[in-house]
Amino acid sequence: MDARSLLPLSPSLPLGLEVVERLNDLLWMHANLAEALRGALEFICSALKFKGGEIFVQNRQEEQPYLHLNLRGPEAWAQPKGREHLNALVRQIILEERMLHGQPDLEVGVALPLVSPQGVQGALVLAGEPLSNTDAEAITWLGRSIGRRIAVERTWTGLAGGRRGLQKALTAINAAHSAFHDLETVETLLAQAVSELLGAQQVVLYLLEDTGSNLAIRKTMGRLGEWRSITSLRLERGLVAESARLKIPVMISCVSEDARFDPQYDGAPGGTDAAMVVFPAIADQRVQGIIVVYHPVGRMVSDEEKRWLSVLGGAWAYAIHNTRLINSLRVLNANLEVSRWQLINSRNTLRALFDSLPNSIYIVDRQYTLMAVNKSRVSRLGLHPSQVVGKACFAALYGYTQPCAGCKVMETFMSAQVLVRSLSEQAEDGSLREWEITTYPIQGEEGATLQVIVIENDVTERRRMEARVIQSEKLAAVGQLAAGVAHEINNPLSAILANAQLLRRDLRSEDEEVEESLRLIEIASTRAVRVVQNLLSFARKDNGELAWVSLNQILEKALALLNHEIVARGVRIETHLAEDLPEIFGSPENLESVWINLILNAMDAMPPGEGYLIIRSWKENDETLCVSIRDNGHGISPEHLPHIFEPFFTTKGPGKGTGLGLSLCYQIVRQHGGDIQVSSQPGDGTEFIIRLPLKLAR
Repeated sequence: MDARSLLPLSPSLPLGLEVVERLNDLLWMHANLAEALRGALEFICSALKFKGGEIFVQNRQEEQPYLHLNLRGPEAWAQPKGREHLNALVRQIILEERMLHGQPDLEVGVALPLVSPQGVQGALVLAGEPLSNTDAEAITWLGRSIGRRIAVERTWTGLAGGRRGLQKALTAINAAHSAFHDLETVETLLAQAVSELLGAQQVVLYLLEDTGSNLAIRKTMGRLGEWRSITSLRLERGLVAESARLKIPVMISCVSEDARFDPQYDGAPGGTDAAMVVFPAIADQRVQGIIVVYHPVGRMVSDEEKRWLSVLGGAWAYAIHNTRLINSLRVLNANLEVSRWQLINSRNTLRALFDSLPNSIYIVDRQYTLMAVNKSRVSRLGLHPSQVVGKACFAALYGYTQPCAGCKVMETFMSAQVLVRSLSEQAEDGSLREWEITTYPIQGEEGATLQVIVIENDVTERRRMEARVIQSEKLAAVGQLAAGVAHEINNPLSAILANAQLLRRDLRSEDEEVEESLRLIEIASTRAVRVVQNLLSFARKDNGELAWVSLNQILEKALALLNHEIVARGVRIETHLAEDLPEIFGSPENLESVWINLILNAMDAMPPGEGYLIIRSWKENDETLCVSIRDNGHGISPEHLPHIFEPFFTTKGPGKGTGLGLSLCYQIVRQHGGDIQVSSQPGDGTEFIIRLPLKLAR
């Protein structure tokens, strides 16, 4: 396992337990300080991938270091100029008690002070690549472990008399909490060491809560080294409460003669006459615990014993502090593990939902790179999603070398709007598949479009159904025109019959009237044939074939087909058709049904004999043609206006409308890549404006 993977995700987290545990094992398994530090330096360089490093142990009386260890340091460090710069760097971090990282001229990855409760003990310099702020902050945890080991070594050397038993106890205490043993072991060793130090009658330890309250756990050890009682209490008064509040030691010569002593909170000594020592154990500028020692009256506590109490109390305080940090880390790691599994489960659920959707879905970035794609889309190619993710969508999905013609992805990135386009694709069996492709923007917190979701819907069957519905609507229109068609057919037939009678009577004479009668028969017959052909053309099923057509010609053809209905209702028609309009690519039959439906709806809305219809066509720009149909009817109410294009929505009475006319008009115009807009005011008529592209994008 790479030790760097154990570094924290944020500066507030310590290193992983594996690295810290191994380092502390190395620091405390050797009685010799130099051996302990060399082993620690080798481990840090190996575990955290540094080229080499040096440890400087400060000599407080002299400029030269008390101890200097080098492990595979760069050649620049051995050169006089490089050594001078490195020593200056070490003096700077010791003096300022701050970490430096990223010194490329000296190949220094990080340099940090070795700090202990007794102050800065030296410096650690590691050669390698500069660290991030997060990793550099994390390494300070290792520096504190090394600093504490050096401080203990100095304490042993500096204490007069060299109490070997206490030295062993202190080593055991540091080794115990450095290896993350439970506090029970540390506290037992501490109580035994203090009892030996002062010849105690009784030792009491108070473990303070870290919540800032005055709650504490009190543990009392007897003469035989056993814990006689463990209780919890709230420190409200007494000498222990005073020491905890003021962060100072308290010593009294006889508990029975001091009014501040409170047996309820300070613990009862073995006898009525006893001297008392109350010593706060401080770490991280907070009182972590209180050591209370009862010893015989008249025995004085020496300065050396006070120093030993300070060292032992500091070791216990840091054991408490580190144990709480480790427990917090374990809780945090457990919470992170739970969160990780929750994220994995959520991801798996979303992935299953993503893949189970029948629609083809994929997500792309601004470079058209596929970020995700569901199985429905890649199944059309016989591939797995992992085979196309990371590739350009137009290359992986369509085999193109550049973005697809008519692609709306980049337009969605720029406009942050939902866009739709149509695509015709030939299937393997030779059939034509129709796709409706919709692009949705994925926006970040600042509103910028970061990615685009593309959804492809197979609308082939829907298009077929729409064609059938259009045919049904045509048949309904034929029913409405039946009376007019019958009248149109009846007139030429009457003329034929009348002239036939004249021809029979005057067949023998060869005058000019016979020729005129024959001419009238021909005219009437031609008119009848034209009307019948137009009617059959309108009723014929649309095969969806596209062609270049004239918009004006289709309008004129629709007006001719409705001519009888227009005359019968007394509707005045005013046309303003622009000349030289370019042709458009579309379905003439479908467009004709649009004009017929719109004109019939307009005539239904106008009063009999007073109808006035204005039809205009014009070229709006180089890409769009427009048609306007405006009537002077009763208009559309505001509450009905948003629903007029919905299928089967109608305001006409029973038997007068199916509610499909405007819905079909809207669908046909959209199929042609166009748009239809309506404006209306009750009592002021209605205007439909249809915009069609000069070329149909299919």
